Amino acid sequence: MTKQRIGNVGLLNLMNATEDSIKGIEGIDNVGLVLYKRENAYLISALNIENIGKTALVPDGYAFFNGILHIDQAYIESIQEPVKLFINGIVIIDKNVEADQIKKELFHFIMNGKVYSPAHLSGSVSNLFADGELNVSTYSGEPPRIENGKFTLTNSFLQSLDGPQYLVVNGKLTFSQDLNMDLFNEKISNIEVHGKITIPEEQEPYLYKKMTSLTTSPVDVIPAGYELIESQLQLNNRSIRRFKNKKIMAKKPIVVNADVTREALSNAFSKIHSTSLIICHESVEDIVYELCSLLDTEVLVYDNSFILIENEEEWSNDEFLALKEAANFIVRGELMLNGDVDPEVLQEKIATIDLLGEIIVSNKKLKGSLQNLLRLNDGIISERNKTSDEQSSYLNNIGELSL
Repeated sequence: MTKQRIGNVGLLNLMNATEDSIKGIEGIDNVGLVLYKRENAYLISALNIENIGKTALVPDGYAFFNGILHIDQAYIESIQEPVKLFINGIVIIDKNVEADQIKKELFHFIMNGKVYSPAHLSGSVSNLFADGELNVSTYSGEPPRIENGKFTLTNSFLQSLDGPQYLVVNGKLTFSQDLNMDLFNEKISNIEVHGKITIPEEQEPYLYKKMTSLTTSPVDVIPAGYELIESQLQLNNRSIRRFKNKKIMAKKPIVVNADVTREALSNAFSKIHSTSLIICHESVEDIVYELCSLLDTEVLVYDNSFILIENEEEWSNDEFLALKEAANFIVRGELMLNGDVDPEVLQEKIATIDLLGEIIVSNKKLKGSLQNLLRLNDGIISERNKTSDEQSSYLNNIGELSL
């Protein structure tokens, strides 16, 4: 029987799991939250989970709710019998709810997440929650607005708001370069971000005045006068012409093709602020270093040609033989070498290896051969376990898994 190995699971729901339902799972590397019933708690150890962030017992009679629960007057009026919920996510209590409407005998909530309550209910919120860790933030004005994924804060968005808004972003928040900060001060009361923030340097002080916490998200600051390049930048003798003495900030690799001249590169940029890496031909290496504003920017140089591995690739001996000349290999993802790869062919067809990811080999001889080719080693070379590969399949990331 082929078994499944899983990398990362955000939420593992074992409330209805049995010994039969978990038979197909070989193991799980990391789990954020495990939900279980008292009668099947022993299944947690049977699943062979390497790392668990948190476990939570769901009592008998409680239903499970995952997501955002809005409690307003209509919701309260619809409740005729006691409600028992285990909530994983967010609860937003509407500003029009009154303290006498929160009846302890009707609501039995266990909370794993966060509660947003109007200020006038701050003393009554605990009546809703029978157990669990209670994390409450109060708001004034409009209830919090939740945005998930990538969200750009623009003038149009601010103009659409009726009053001071509590903004919560789960993902990536980007501030528009032309954002009207007076309007921002007027329309945004609080900002809470769980993820990452990208903001121009001149707007940064305004952000910190609105942040409820500075620990929940790293902030990428775009230096004043710089243009943010969000995707990988591939420069050849034609594409580089669109840049004229520009200052750019890049968070993904910049690749400079061999046909880009020293003059073209000098005319295109006055400064490069890169938090990733720059790949360039040896003929322009000195200019690239002069342009870099950060001392720790990784500059990788190639002689004739290069091959960039960013995702998962599998190479055979024939593919190496097909290369016309020795190439510089830059591995940021995962490179798997087939068992037919000849170590002598590697020495002939690979000039150097800059290892920032993982190379998987089938035997120790190949592993030893690769060591001689490493120029930069910030990754790993591992030997493939054939028996494990044959007997199990692998899933990398799952948000929610019910067994």
